[in-house]
Amino acid sequence: MEEKEIITQKDPQMQMFSQLMEGILKKLERYCSTARPMLGGDVYLTGDEVCKLLQLSPRTLQDYRDNGTIAYCKIGGKILYRQSDIQAMLERHYYPISKKQG
Repeated sequence: MEEKEIITQKDPQMQMFSQLMEGILKKLERYCSTARPMLGGDVYLTGDEVCKLLQLSPRTLQDYRDNGTIAYCKIGGKILYRQSDIQAMLERHYYPISKKQG
């Protein structure tokens, strides 16, 4: 390319650059719509988010709170769940398939 060459939007290089930037922008928008801010190194989820994540009804989630199956924070009337606590609960209740002795 010459030093004084003018690049327009119709140039193949600019079209390719524009498509690349549009793809990056779409990925960034998807990330921003799902990303959660961290507090103290952890992500906090609402009850609705936990229900969707674990495919639970709100009543079952309440039962898990009441019987101590899942940890939670209650501030005023708002209940939040640490993502790491949910992961720990799943690991505590994980029962791997045992290999049959043959």
